[in-house]
Amino acid sequence: MSASSEDLNLKEVLKRGIIDDLNAFNIFVEWTEDEKSEFTVLLNQLKSPFDGKVESKKSKGDRLERLVSFIIDKSYFYKIYKNVRTETNEIDEIIVFSEEGRQALHKYSLSRGLIPISTDMFLGECKNYEKALNVTYVGKFYSLLSTTGNTFGILFTQKGLTGNEAGYKEGYGLTKVIRMVERYKNNNDFYIITFTLDDYEQLLKGHTFFDIVKAKMLALCHASDYHVFLCGNKHSNQIEVKAIIDELS
Repeated sequence: MSASSEDLNLKEVLKRGIIDDLNAFNIFVEWTEDEKSEFTVLLNQLKSPFDGKVESKKSKGDRLERLVSFIIDKSYFYKIYKNVRTETNEIDEIIVFSEEGRQALHKYSLSRGLIPISTDMFLGECKNYEKALNVTYVGKFYSLLSTTGNTFGILFTQKGLTGNEAGYKEGYGLTKVIRMVERYKNNNDFYIITFTLDDYEQLLKGHTFFDIVKAKMLALCHASDYHVFLCGNKHSNQIEVKAIIDELS
C-alpha cells in the first residue's frame, strides 16, 4: 500500500519538528567563531614547550586546567568545581549538571537523551604530561571514581593512555576491562574515557564536546577507533539534515 500525499506531508512536518529541536539543542552546545578563537589561544598555550627553568610544574598543569574549564563551561549543560578536597582525596574536577542546562531542557522541551552522559555528576582529572598515562594512572582514577560513587569519568591529557585505543592492552585496555567488570559484576554502566590533543583539535573543527564524548563511549563499548563514530555520524547527520531542509524549502 502506497502512502497518501497527506501522510507524506505529515511525515515531513514531523521530521521538520525534530530538526528544529536538534537545532535548538545545537545552539547551546556549538561554539561561535569568537569562542573558537579564545580556545585556540588556550590550546596554543597548552602545546607550547615547557621550560622548567622559568615555569613551575603547577603552571604547566594550569594550562590544561584552563583549557578544560573552557570546554566544560562552553558545553553549557555542565559546570565545573575545581580542586575539591574531601576527607580522603583531592579531586581535580567535579563536573555537575548546570541549573541553566536543566532549565533549558525544560523550557524548550528537549530530551535529556540528547546529552550522552546520563549522570548529573562526573569526575575529571587533568594530567598534563609529556608521555601517555600507563595503567597506574587509570587504576588510581578508577579507585577515585569507585570510592566517590561515580560511574563516569574523563582523563584530560595531551598524549592519552598507553596501548591502542581500539585494543585490550595497557592503559586503554584497562578502561575496557574495568567497564566489563563493572557491567557484569556490579551492573554499572561504567565509562572512563580520555581526551587528547587530537580531541581538542576536533573541537576547533566543529565537533562539540558531546559529539566527542558520545563517539568515545561507543568506541569503548565496541573496542574500536572513535573517529569512526565521530566523523561517520557527523557526516551522515549533516547530509540527512540538509536533505530534509532541501525537501521542505
